[in-house]
Amino acid sequence: MHTIILQTKARQSSTGKTWRIEVLGDSLIKEDVKVSIGELEYHPAKAERRSLIDILTIIERHNFRICHVEHKPNDDGLEEWMFILQG
Repeated sequence: MHTIILQTKARQSSTGKTWRIEVLGDSLIKEDVKVSIGELEYHPAKAERRSLIDILTIIERHNFRICHVEHKPNDDGLEEWMFILQG
C-alpha cells in the first residue's frame, strides 16, 4: 500500500492566476504520478476548477483511495486542495 499527498498550489502573478499540482511522499508511485501530471493538457491550470478536475483524473487513473481531503484559501484568497491518498 502506497501513501502520497496530491495538492494544488495557487499563485497570483502579474500575468494572472495559476494552479500547480504537487505530489509529496516517499512512495515508489510518486514518479508515475509526476509523469501523469506532466501529461496533463492544462498544467499549470489557469482556473481553480480545472486543477481540481485534473487531480481527480489522476486519482482515478492510478486507482487511489481518498483518505483525507482539505480545502482552504491561501494567503491571496485563492482555493487550494490537499488529498491524502492510498493505492
